[in-house]
Amino acid sequence: MSISKNWEQTYWEDEQGNRTTIQEVLEDLHDSPVISLEVASVAHLRRTTTEPDRKEKADLSFPIIVTAKDGKFQSILDGNHRLQKAIDKGETRISAKILKATNLGE
Repeated sequence: MSISKNWEQTYWEDEQGNRTTIQEVLEDLHDSPVISLEVASVAHLRRTTTEPDRKEKADLSFPIIVTAKDGKFQSILDGNHRLQKAIDKGETRISAKILKATNLGE
């Protein structure tokens, strides 16, 4: 799966070339509830950030997007900087929306 770097143009592409854009994901999740997740339950999924400015500007009131499959969290689709900020601040919970991995063709 590949991921582009420009947020507005973010997309995920599977091995068959099927693309899902961030706009499509956000539309799919529009009516999904925001839940409170334990930071520890998803901390191991975050990607290391090399952009401290983005982390510092991250708005923790905006939910992260976590993919799940078969009841297990698979990845942080959106919100790595927010998650890192929450970890650095010692937060124990973070707002999230859950996207079933099958919605991305996984």
